[in-house]
Amino acid sequence: MTKQILIDIREQELSEIAPYLMIYFPYNEEMCSYTDAWMGELYENKYPLVAKGMWSGIVDLKTHNLLNWKSEYGNLYLQAKVCDSGTYFLLDKDKKVICKITDYVPNGLIPEADDCGDYIRLRIKHDGMIENWMEKPDFSDFIKDADAVKKIDTSIEEEPILDTKVEFTYSHLMAKLLRLPKYLQLEIGKALIANASEGFEEEDDEDSL
Repeated sequence: MTKQILIDIREQELSEIAPYLMIYFPYNEEMCSYTDAWMGELYENKYPLVAKGMWSGIVDLKTHNLLNWKSEYGNLYLQAKVCDSGTYFLLDKDKKVICKITDYVPNGLIPEADDCGDYIRLRIKHDGMIENWMEKPDFSDFIKDADAVKKIDTSIEEEPILDTKVEFTYSHLMAKLLRLPKYLQLEIGKALIANASEGFEEEDDEDSL
């Protein structure tokens, strides 16, 4: 339905009815990084706006402000190789979803313009202002590639990568797990080993009876 509506909407009209953009992508430590904007030092084990392996933020397209950025994060440069693993939502003035793209980065709208849909690069000031945001955003990707969306949660409470309502094959499950940060992979591995050990102990107790 939304795709049919968007076909009849001109890019200029879309820019007027969609003042916000929600960005959502898996934060992989090997593909993503935060760098101190002043010192040029890599931030490790400190990932603002990342929860449960996912980065999410809402950008005011008129002011170029990252709404959920906190001043305590400081001035940081975010670089993320996302390729086709991100999801991008255009929101109306009430932050209700108009449409979404689940594909390569729409670099006509999200910096940098010459990254060919693979990267997100944001120079974020302490007040949430994105210094390198596009002055003349290009909404064309949303006009031709947008999908219908009924409802999403825009409260920036990131959802887990694994959706328990979906049945995964072993290969799908492993692919999801490998997208998690390394420290989460280690924690999951420890938990699985602990659970397996408990199972063996219970079997031994039953055999002894």
